[in-house]
Amino acid sequence: MLIDYNQARKEFNKYVSNYDYNDSKIKLKIIHTFGVVKMSEYIARDLKLTDEDIELAKLIALLHDIGRFEQAKVFSSFNDYETMDHAEYGVRILFEEGLIRKFIETDKYDQIIKLAILNHNKYAIEEGLKEKELLHAKIIRDADKTDNFRVKAEEDFDAINSNLSKHSLENDRITDKIYDRFMNKKPIINNERETTMDMWVSHLAFIFDYNFNSGLKYIKEHNYINVLVDRLNYNNPKTKEQMEKIRSLSIKFIEEQINVR
Repeated sequence: MLIDYNQARKEFNKYVSNYDYNDSKIKLKIIHTFGVVKMSEYIARDLKLTDEDIELAKLIALLHDIGRFEQAKVFSSFNDYETMDHAEYGVRILFEEGLIRKFIETDKYDQIIKLAILNHNKYAIEEGLKEKELLHAKIIRDADKTDNFRVKAEEDFDAINSNLSKHSLENDRITDKIYDRFMNKKPIINNERETTMDMWVSHLAFIFDYNFNSGLKYIKEHNYINVLVDRLNYNNPKTKEQMEKIRSLSIKFIEEQINVR
């Protein structure tokens, strides 16, 4: 096989050894990377893909956030709008600076890997992708979102986002625009978020942008909707009421999607 995931993982570990593992953001992204690898394999196997495509999905997952490490080191932030687009930076160091050859010798899959990484953090996948390019762009987006539910359920708020704190979230509000968008089952555009609760709700809204059943089933099995909603005590009565409606709609939506697909 042309893809040696185990060798690529060794190279990845070498690459991230240049960063401070004691930095909570660096640690979070290393753990997240392997969480996304796990989810990419889970989705690819659920889709009954070939061994080649399973290994390719794992390799893309391994590399999808490689731009995050320099972003965290330089800016101590994961906010692409205020710092840099981590997907574009990752593609630059991989393909313009040649880092990709450390992870895979052949250039056979370069275009698929590049487009999957470029599109994984965008609001929507660009048009015009070929069948296999589109397949892997969809897999990495679903896998990334699914492990992000685990991140929001388990990790410290400051490591998730320096603008978030449990205190700020519990005392904040959801803007009408974001709440209405959620209740209309629409993904949330990042630069439209105004409050910390808008940010929290936007993570739950990932469910409206899944390509395959696999990730939604995983969210249901791990009870992530309830875990995320219950992680906070809402001191604003309106926010508390809205979050209960968000919970109900989310659980119902996931059930419907799983049953329909």
